[in-house]
Amino acid sequence: MAFFNNTRDEDTFEDFPLLREYRGGDSTKLETLKQWLSQNTTSAEYNRVLRFLKTGQPVINSVVTDQMTNSALADTKWLSLRNNSSCRIKKVDLSNKNELMFRYSSGIDGGVWKLHLDSVKGPVFATVALKPTQGWQVATIDIAPTVGVHDVWLSYQNASLKTDDENGAMFSWFYFKQPFPGADKPGFDSAYKHYNELIESDNFIATPILVENPSDLFRTTNIFERGSWLSKGDAVQPGVPAVLNKMPVGAPKNRLGLAMWLTDKKNPLTARTMVNRLWEQLFGIGIAETLEDMGTQGVAPTHKELLDHLAWKFMNDYKWSIKDLLKEIVMSATYRQKSEVSDELLHKDPNNRLYARGPRVRLSAEQIRDQALAISNVLSNKMLGKSVMPFQPAGIWKSPYSGEQWKQSEGEDQYRRAVYTYWKRTAPYPSMIGFDAAMRDVCLPRRIRTNTPLQALSTLNDFAYWDMAKHFAQRMNKMAGNDVKSQIQKGYQAMLYKPIAPGKLETLMGLYNTSLQSFSKGSSDVQEILGSKENADPKMAAMVVVANAMLNLDEWLNKS
Repeated sequence: MAFFNNTRDEDTFEDFPLLREYRGGDSTKLETLKQWLSQNTTSAEYNRVLRFLKTGQPVINSVVTDQMTNSALADTKWLSLRNNSSCRIKKVDLSNKNELMFRYSSGIDGGVWKLHLDSVKGPVFATVALKPTQGWQVATIDIAPTVGVHDVWLSYQNASLKTDDENGAMFSWFYFKQPFPGADKPGFDSAYKHYNELIESDNFIATPILVENPSDLFRTTNIFERGSWLSKGDAVQPGVPAVLNKMPVGAPKNRLGLAMWLTDKKNPLTARTMVNRLWEQLFGIGIAETLEDMGTQGVAPTHKELLDHLAWKFMNDYKWSIKDLLKEIVMSATYRQKSEVSDELLHKDPNNRLYARGPRVRLSAEQIRDQALAISNVLSNKMLGKSVMPFQPAGIWKSPYSGEQWKQSEGEDQYRRAVYTYWKRTAPYPSMIGFDAAMRDVCLPRRIRTNTPLQALSTLNDFAYWDMAKHFAQRMNKMAGNDVKSQIQKGYQAMLYKPIAPGKLETLMGLYNTSLQSFSKGSSDVQEILGSKENADPKMAAMVVVANAMLNLDEWLNKS
């Protein structure tokens, strides 16, 4: 726990820390500033400034303040100071810190903010007249030089406030720091101007990230007596179990050091675990079935020597390249076998643990949706960006506490890959849950495949799949013209890369003829199938029914 107890994540409202990717002119300013810093400052100063501009760290978030008098965390988010108020920031290392940068908001003039050492009546080492702001503002002040670690007390008075309940100022974070470097260098004023403009900028893409605490902000990690976080025992340092290999020489006692230990060649567990998971993705079941537990309590590997061999190659020959490892497995004679199985072999080895045949497993929820989008020629190639809301029936997704609604995405966004589907733990996307996707309300180290009627109901009746079937039917019409038999043949070939068997073709032709006969009697069903009153073509509607059936073929839903 100590390895991860020193990340800069304190569940702030703004999701600090954020990685900033500056855009437009601000990205140019950053490059200009980086060039000036590299030429006029030390590498340590360069890294310190760039780290703050890119991550906003290390700062002290207002949510950690305590010992409050007539002050509070406004809406549990920001420090709110009222008239004659005070609070404390614990254990601040003030050595070599000559400036304080802070983010605040105030709607009233006349506020006097003071910083005291060690107690609210202690020596004042900074006094600030807080001016009204337009929203949030970042300010920098000089502070008196101080040595050592101290509790910093904040006090606030404002004669303009009529009652003690009125808010005078709110604070988001505090940054005790050294001044901007290079004050005696040419171009300092311009560089410092760029620095402050970038701090105030909102022209960036923000991504929540993990950042390590600096040494002066390390948290203390304690043993929890009998597992209760309220009963703290001895303080502990980051470390690894003594029964396993030691930390590599020179590895730091942080998350980087832990990563070095995990991928050390003296620790084959990481490589074996990764090989086992990749094998499971290809074969449907791992060499050791219990992906989540490869220890003595899990199921033993069926082919231990194979697992060890691939793990060794993964670390040494492939240098941790997943692509190279996957290539080795899929090009093996074991993987390239046919999936066909005789009754005798099925009786002897129903789960294919002896690998006498190729794997045959049902696709995942995401794969089923994505390949249906792809064959229908509507799959969006857009990468990255926000989550989207494809079609789902009304009334499933409700947020009584916020009033938010599921608003179906438009255009190609509704056809983006399944990984971009908006996910709410209390109301997950229903068709994916039917195919064993993770609910995400608890950790799921392994998906276990099931077969239920809900799966057939989803792919046969879900409007999203009917919409894909409509586009697939249109694609088949473009590929083969008006010849129905040719449409089905070419559509099947595009789906499965093999010719359709005569028996299947006859069955699908029979489905087409039956549907066409039914649709020719009236237009309401045709309109419902095609989703349009215009061009209510019974022939196209019948082909949509066939396309929907093809998207439900056993060989389409299963990898073999």
